[in-house]
Amino acid sequence: MIKIEHIVGKWLDRDMIGKTEFYLVGGTVRDILSGEKPKDIDITCRNAKEIALEISKKKNAAFVPLEKKPDEPCYRVVDRNDISSFIDISEMRGKTIEEDLSKRDFTINSGAIEVSSGKIIDPFQSEKDLKEKIIRMTYSKCFSDDPLRILRAFRFSSVFELKIENSTLKHLTSSIHLLPNVSPERIMSEIYLILATTRSNSAFREMDKLGILDIIFPEIVPMKKRGQDGFHHLDVWEHSLFTMENTEGILNNLSVFFGAYGDMVSKIIDTKKRQLLKLSALLHDIGKPSTKAFDSNKDKITFYGHDKEGAKIFLNIARRLKLSRADTEFIFKMIAEHINALNLAVRRVKKLSKLKWFRKMNDNSIAVLILSIADVMSSQGKNSASEIRDGLILSLKKIIFDYFDWIKAKISAPNLITGDDIIKLGIEQGPEIGRIIRKIREAQDRGEIKKHEEAVYLAEQIIKHYNENN
Repeated sequence: MIKIEHIVGKWLDRDMIGKTEFYLVGGTVRDILSGEKPKDIDITCRNAKEIALEISKKKNAAFVPLEKKPDEPCYRVVDRNDISSFIDISEMRGKTIEEDLSKRDFTINSGAIEVSSGKIIDPFQSEKDLKEKIIRMTYSKCFSDDPLRILRAFRFSSVFELKIENSTLKHLTSSIHLLPNVSPERIMSEIYLILATTRSNSAFREMDKLGILDIIFPEIVPMKKRGQDGFHHLDVWEHSLFTMENTEGILNNLSVFFGAYGDMVSKIIDTKKRQLLKLSALLHDIGKPSTKAFDSNKDKITFYGHDKEGAKIFLNIARRLKLSRADTEFIFKMIAEHINALNLAVRRVKKLSKLKWFRKMNDNSIAVLILSIADVMSSQGKNSASEIRDGLILSLKKIIFDYFDWIKAKISAPNLITGDDIIKLGIEQGPEIGRIIRKIREAQDRGEIKKHEEAVYLAEQIIKHYNENN
């Protein structure tokens, strides 16, 4: 057992511990009972605000009120020199610690440890359920009191590989209709936490079976049972779930999938982008239902423009769920560009066009190329022979390797000429300057010019040609 003083010693000295009853609770106790070092320090006590303020003054630390729930005051004390070091202090609910624990969501989170004695208080058999890998509600109104706990159940299931106990699952299911009462910010916070796990696809599939995803993302409903062309063996929705699964599989095994380039890919696609990329995979074909048509000349189903249409539909989702601008822009690009990324392997794209696309996407190109690989892996219809899929995947991987080998350096090289240079040649401020710079950049990318003087000379020739023809 981890010694309590090693956990709280930085924040609570003997004098402070003697002032009131302190209890470690929540995830801190769950980690300790699981034999792991606690990731966070969660404490409950009386007069939490006053205690937190006193600790912050004593330790010259920052005092931060947390807005978790209005009826559950919680305060964070943060080390000013190390913001990753903090303690969360919440107001004890009820007259006793047992009463406080009885109001917590699941039994795995309903244990406590008295700080002064180290005594474990476990009235709801938290330790037993952790060992048996079970998620069990602490009380019958668990989900109706806070429907967000529906998503928390799947998050804990995904993080700790736990099974939701039958009675808990029944109560959870009967409360799903209450999810719209939860703010979109809280909903997406939990969705992101699920996506941060390495088994998020399994959690999403389980949530889908219960109709939870239909409530959060109603735009997916038309995707279900929507047939596709001969390159796909699944309907649009099942294909999307499969693409998410394959995306997660790649992200979980970057070094296996990309070999020596795995570390470089990992540096570009951080934890946040992995979450967003998996959500992008789930929604990448959301534009297919509204663009589905039948080409009688070619005798096949088509989805022309589904990438751009899907990106537009996603913007409505982002607005409704109040996604941040950065998150919205990333997912929008993934959906809007996944066909362009695939075309780099399918079609003979000119070098200049390829560089133009990479300059637009920059490092995000790697994420959308991974999405395209997962998309190909998930398309196993009668017209998609395994050798064709394998060839496309190898081509897409080669494009990723090229990005690190030479493309990134090429597109990152500064322009050989600036707007000021163009103005000095007699061109007034305006769109014409941008047009000239783009033409010169194209020549630079083709390797036709390599020096500033050559760029200036080319600019003079472009201006001369323009003047002669206007």
